[in-house]
Amino acid sequence: MIIACLGDSLTEGDYGVYGKRCIANVQKENYPYFLSKIFNAEVRNFGKCGFTATHYLNYYKEGNVNLENADVIIIMLGTNGGHDDVNETQANIDYKELINLCQKDAPHAKLILCTPPHATSNPEYSNCGYADQVEKATLFVRKLAKENNIPMIDVALCEQFNAENEHIMQPNDGLHFGEIGYKTLAEFIAVGVRNILNI
Repeated sequence: MIIACLGDSLTEGDYGVYGKRCIANVQKENYPYFLSKIFNAEVRNFGKCGFTATHYLNYYKEGNVNLENADVIIIMLGTNGGHDDVNETQANIDYKELINLCQKDAPHAKLILCTPPHATSNPEYSNCGYADQVEKATLFVRKLAKENNIPMIDVALCEQFNAENEHIMQPNDGLHFGEIGYKTLAEFIAVGVRNILNI
C-alpha cells in the first residue's frame, strides 16, 4: 500500500519551538512516519509548514506532489485559516480544486479528508490564536465531506487532543505536536483508514 499525505506543518512534522512562533522545527517522527510503521507501507509526506489550501494548491500545480501508484490520499489542511462553512472563501474554492486535481490525477486512489486537530486557547502558549480558524476549518471540512460523499476522519474528535493534554501532546506551543502527539495522531488516523478501507 502507498499512502500520500498532503497538509501543512502538522503533516510535515513541525514540533514547534517553546515560547516561539513561526520557527520551523521539523522532525522525522511525524504522523506519516508513524503511519508507515503501523501499516508497514510506503507513506509519502508532502506536508508544508505554514501552508493554507491556497498555498497548497499552487504547490500541487507546480508538480511537487507525487501521487503515482498511490492507494490512499490523505488531506489535512485548515489549521492556517481561510475557511468558512457558511460563506464561500478563496481557501474553500482552492481546497475543492485540490480535491478535484487529486481525484483526476489518481482516480484509483481512495481520497480521505481530515479535519484539523485541536489547537490551544491557552494564552500561555506561544501559538495561541489558531483555535477559531481551526473550528471554522473543521466545520467546513465536515460539510464538504458530507455534501460530496468523501470519506473523512474527524481528527477534531480525537479524545486525547484537548486542553488538559496539551502539555503532553502539543508541549512546545500548544499547536504543533511532539513525538507522543504525532504517534497518537497516526494511530487515530490509522483506525479511520482501516474503517474506510475495511481492512
